[in-house]
Amino acid sequence: MPPKNSKSPSRSSNISKNRPGATTPGADLKWWQRPVRMMRRDYVGDFERFMKSDLAKLARESRDRWHINCEWVMATPGCAPGLAHQTLFNSSKFEKFPKLGNFDMLREYLPHAKKYGVHLVPYVNMHWYSYDFAAQHPGWEQLLEDGTPYGRKHPLYGNGTTLCVNSPWRDWAFEMIREVMRTGVDGCFLDGPVIFPSCCYCETCRRLFAEMDGGGKLPSFGDWSDPLWKPFLQFRAESWANFMKGAQEAAVSVNPEAVIFLNGGGFHTSALETARDPSRMEKFQNFSGAEEFFHCSTEYKSPFCSLNLARFLAAGEKPAVVFTHHALSTWHYNPLPPAEMSNALAQTAAGGANTWFAIFMDAMDTRAGEAFEGMSVAKFLAENDPLYTATSSAAETAIIHSNRTLYYYLTRHKALVAEAGGGREKDLVFEAAQKPAREDLSACRTVSAKILNNEISGSFDAFNFAHIPVKVLWDEHLVPEKLQGVKTLVLPNMACLSDRQLAAIRAFVEAGGGLVATFESGCYDEWGEPARRPEWLKFLGIEKIEGVFAPSRVEEYMTVKGRALRGFADGYVMPRTVNALKVKAAKDAQALVYFNHPIGLAYAKMQGASEWPAVLLSKRGKGRVVYAAAPLFESFNLHHLADHKELTRAMTRLAAGTAGLQVETCAPGSVAIETRAQKGRLLVHLVNTTSEMKRPMERIIPLRDIKLSIRAKGIRRIKACRLNKTLSFTAAKGRVAVRLPAINDYELLVLE
Repeated sequence: MPPKNSKSPSRSSNISKNRPGATTPGADLKWWQRPVRMMRRDYVGDFERFMKSDLAKLARESRDRWHINCEWVMATPGCAPGLAHQTLFNSSKFEKFPKLGNFDMLREYLPHAKKYGVHLVPYVNMHWYSYDFAAQHPGWEQLLEDGTPYGRKHPLYGNGTTLCVNSPWRDWAFEMIREVMRTGVDGCFLDGPVIFPSCCYCETCRRLFAEMDGGGKLPSFGDWSDPLWKPFLQFRAESWANFMKGAQEAAVSVNPEAVIFLNGGGFHTSALETARDPSRMEKFQNFSGAEEFFHCSTEYKSPFCSLNLARFLAAGEKPAVVFTHHALSTWHYNPLPPAEMSNALAQTAAGGANTWFAIFMDAMDTRAGEAFEGMSVAKFLAENDPLYTATSSAAETAIIHSNRTLYYYLTRHKALVAEAGGGREKDLVFEAAQKPAREDLSACRTVSAKILNNEISGSFDAFNFAHIPVKVLWDEHLVPEKLQGVKTLVLPNMACLSDRQLAAIRAFVEAGGGLVATFESGCYDEWGEPARRPEWLKFLGIEKIEGVFAPSRVEEYMTVKGRALRGFADGYVMPRTVNALKVKAAKDAQALVYFNHPIGLAYAKMQGASEWPAVLLSKRGKGRVVYAAAPLFESFNLHHLADHKELTRAMTRLAAGTAGLQVETCAPGSVAIETRAQKGRLLVHLVNTTSEMKRPMERIIPLRDIKLSIRAKGIRRIKACRLNKTLSFTAAKGRVAVRLPAINDYELLVLE
């Protein structure tokens, strides 16, 4: 139960308290266009527990202790052995979960949720079906190329199968959506469908693809040598979008104000495997959402993963939501440590997205204290709702994210497929490259995808650790109105760009903007075909690309020349990137860093600088281009070296010209900074991930005396909302200098 004196979040706002007469931003917006804080109580098949609960108490707890205003009550089960065909509400058209009898989870809970201001958007499972249900409906399952149902070869969660978005199942699914909406709820969330890897080769897909492609047969999955492979990728993505269009139509046919969205994709090449394309999907849903669950694994986990995904999803026109599972990895009945949970929520909000979490109710029997403790940031978000309403990114640096590159990037440099080795030395064994290069297209795609995934993730984190706020722009955002307020564009190996996009980038730079580009950015057209673009190469400062260096994680270096890069002395030596191009500089380009001559051995004498430049600076019109002949961010994501982070900062500062960086601070790299704008306000979010040098984080280490210099004009007042203190500051030359006395896990500075 909440404390007796607890207040509804809607009745408490630090900002409104301290600004008498202030109007609430976005008062004319629909409920889902304002800040939404979502949750799901997961009963894992024990729905009788919900049936026997005090529903009024649950709804009140949702508002007062979980601090949410939107709840995903289960409409269909998400549990073994794949019960998505059963309902947890009464319907004459579908099979009911038998243990509930006549109890209707949606209709029974709805009036209580409404009383406490909680919108109901039920969870509808659309990806996990039992084998028995599939057997009753031949032709509905997703098939592999050999005709085997995907779920028979790869059982979902160990038991169950999945159905095809193009098959007659879609009509069944749309009727399920209509039945959910007839209960009176506000909308529905679709968990799936998913077009699974290596699918779908069912009869319907074969027929539809033949109609689209003039009779062509479906290519083998992943066969980059087949000219039909790329059209097949488009077909899969269009199939998914077409399903969502029908799902939206089904929902609004019952309630024109229906909210509908699904579990969409992120910013890695796995989007190709599952045909997920947030920019293609957003026109058919109210939120762009995707999962960023914490998992204990052997892979490196960025401390800023939720922030990175939030920024990516918030690039769209529709509101974004990041799904954070309130569970300790795959041990679902233990809640996530409070530090991990609260930090994920803070990062999500700082990145401009809405929050979501699920709690497994069995965990509440013994671990309720931990679970509620993780809601400290959620409470702050609820109390300061106006500060998260109708905001937009104010970051002056924008990372271009090309979905076409995710789909089609296939490097032409076959030598990059060589094994780079592990780069480790243990027990007198040195892991150097031993495997020869493979030149088949599949191997090239595997390497290209690895480079790209690391480059994208590394670009987000290099800027996080360098305290450079960034926004994300999708393919279609390379237009003047989307570039307003941007001072520097970043192309992290965005290889597959159209002529129109390149023209927009050139116009931006020549008008006074800055560009940071890496590796093969713009070297391929929007379909991934190598493009002969001598003018684009010269724009980057390149006369010609001569080849590549052998990939290496061992004993290779690059050397700074001159003092143009702030923070680096002339002759400074730093580790070389894993991958690198051999480029000849254009006559009007200035080489700032050179790759050293390869050593090729460990414990051999270091060789001097080669003739191959690693970083080039070129003046173009009123702007500047800084080009790295390497996937710099890939190496940062792999090795997290300070030199590569500082090189990122120095290159961005150079590209920005006299404007300099938006934020300067003495904070450690474990503090990420995001800037967002609201009418009359600049909002500076600081998320502190300083912890105990491991994940999951158990305790955030508070920081003291953080100094910041922020580009901002006409500021009259600065308030630290979490500390609830007005801060003194000085202003000069278009910047304000302010000292933040302390930061625990999260702070929000409001500059008015």
